Amino acid sequence: MKKLRFGIRAKFVLLFAAMTVLLIAGIGYAAYTLNYNQVITQYQMLAKSSTEMAADLINGDSIPFYVEHGANDEYYETYKHLQDIKLNYGLKYLHVFVPDTESINAFYVFDIYAEGDDPDLVYNLGDETGEIDVYDIAIDLFLTGNSKTTTVVTESEFGYLASAYTPLPDSSGKPVAIIGADIEMGVILGEVRSQTVKILALAIVIILFFATIVLVIVYRQIIHPIKALSDHMKTYASDKEHLSESSFDVHTGDEIEDMADSFNSMSRDIQVYMKNLAEVTADRERIATELNVAKQIQASMLPSIFPPFPNRKEFDLYAMMEPAREVGGDFYDFFMLDERRLAIVIADVSGKGVPAALFMVIAKTLIKNQSGFASTPSEILGIVNNKLLESNEAGLFVTVFMGILETDTGRFLYSNAGHNPPVISRHGDKFEMLKTDSGFILAGFEDFEYTTEEITLSPGDRILFYTDGVTEAANPQEELFGDQRLLDTLNRDDLFDLDVKDLAHAVRHEIDVFAGGAQQADDITIMVLSYKGQGDQGDGSFG
Repeated sequence: MKKLRFGIRAKFVLLFAAMTVLLIAGIGYAAYTLNYNQVITQYQMLAKSSTEMAADLINGDSIPFYVEHGANDEYYETYKHLQDIKLNYGLKYLHVFVPDTESINAFYVFDIYAEGDDPDLVYNLGDETGEIDVYDIAIDLFLTGNSKTTTVVTESEFGYLASAYTPLPDSSGKPVAIIGADIEMGVILGEVRSQTVKILALAIVIILFFATIVLVIVYRQIIHPIKALSDHMKTYASDKEHLSESSFDVHTGDEIEDMADSFNSMSRDIQVYMKNLAEVTADRERIATELNVAKQIQASMLPSIFPPFPNRKEFDLYAMMEPAREVGGDFYDFFMLDERRLAIVIADVSGKGVPAALFMVIAKTLIKNQSGFASTPSEILGIVNNKLLESNEAGLFVTVFMGILETDTGRFLYSNAGHNPPVISRHGDKFEMLKTDSGFILAGFEDFEYTTEEITLSPGDRILFYTDGVTEAANPQEELFGDQRLLDTLNRDDLFDLDVKDLAHAVRHEIDVFAGGAQQADDITIMVLSYKGQGDQGDGSFG
């Protein structure tokens, strides 16, 4: 379902209309409330004045006599005066009653009748009122001796009334009756509403007049420039090429003009950026192509056909390398020095990317070339160390582990140049770290003397070589794979009988599971050697 959209003009008109309606409603409510309160106060004061005037006319000492013996000449004379008050003040009801202190009833003394009143609603002297809704007010005035008049607004079967109640005292000041006066408010409130409507109508005319003026000004000064800027931006978004030289001009002298200037500046910057981006993209595509070629060249430099010596039965070998970037600094190598000696190399160049890859090529080439001029791994590493130092202005270095295996005897000579020690499984037992002198990196110090160490392998022995990309692989929690997790993985029962290839890939899979999708931060290289012992050497092909 398509979402309903409103333009800024429609939104502003709707908002302004809503504010206008709220303003008119507020004015109407305020006008009615003020008029209502004023009228109520005015007529309550009128009712109060009428009860106080009646209190001055009635002889309070005669009330008990009237109640006990009935009317006399004084009573009728007083009645006539009260009729005048009722007529002159426009009262609907004027009555004098005595509250019953033991119930919520009262007894009438006077209930004034005037022309036009309903005779059935007029009570006679001594009639009981029944329950009265202002009993609490009346009994309070009657019993406490409170001489103040109480005003109240009531709504009942007798109408909507503004009422006042004044205590009538005897000569001693003791209240003997309550005088009540009621003014009908229904018609009066109708007039209040009519007056409010007139005020509201005038307010509407005035508000709409000024609202129209404001809308015109706002449209010309705000809405129209914003809409024009919006249209220009839409056109620019759909046709950037043809708007490179155009700009949006507006002279409002406010933030809209600042927005237009900012957009014009942004559009010019975008044109420059797009031009630069096209050049950078072309450069990146060229670099990516070159890096892809470099990756293929690097991969071709590493032995990739397995088994590498299919006619040699004394050993089995497998290796893999995955760079963290297009090209990496890790490398491995293996080659036959003669009919009976196998050289094995695994190394890790400092840094990553192209510089490390170039240094890797140099180090790998030197190690293989110098292997024919020395008899031990330490001598080979010593020569290569000095040659790498001859032109190493970038300050790179490489860690190397090199071994030479005599395939007929199982004698294994090795030297370590600051590399991770391999892990070895002897006689089918669990893997453990190979004890080795840690040595020092190549291209570190000139004439550094490396140490050659020696062990003898037995048939069934296996060695796993690796770079620090294995043990330093991290998961999203920044935990490292570590040496112990590597040993625990290799010593699992389900990996015990795997061949060299499956074992290498099982370790690589375990690293991926541990990393949990975290980006590979370093090159990962794994090489596995399995020694099987003296056997038929076939045709003695070299790698």
